[in-house]
Amino acid sequence: MTERDAVPCGPFEIEPFDLGRELCAGSSGDEVVRRSERWLVGVLGEAEVELGAADREIAGLLAADGWSVAQVVGGWVRRAGRRPAGVVRELVAPGVTRVG
Repeated sequence: MTERDAVPCGPFEIEPFDLGRELCAGSSGDEVVRRSERWLVGVLGEAEVELGAADREIAGLLAADGWSVAQVVGGWVRRAGRRPAGVVRELVAPGVTRVG
């Protein structure tokens, strides 16, 4: 089980603190922000999201906004990656998706 697996991915009804508990163990301040950024980039990587330099910079800004922000955004990515078995989505036009 990775550190990312130990952090619930929601949906969230209240602000989550799980990631904060994981990241703060033995660290504080800037190191917690760096860990939060690595966690979020790791979630994106597991979802096979290709990241450019600006993407990584924005992930860092989100992480610096607080671990609950990173956890919620990471949760969105993880939940979006879950596809029901047998469901295929096809983009047929801008903003139009066919589900079959």
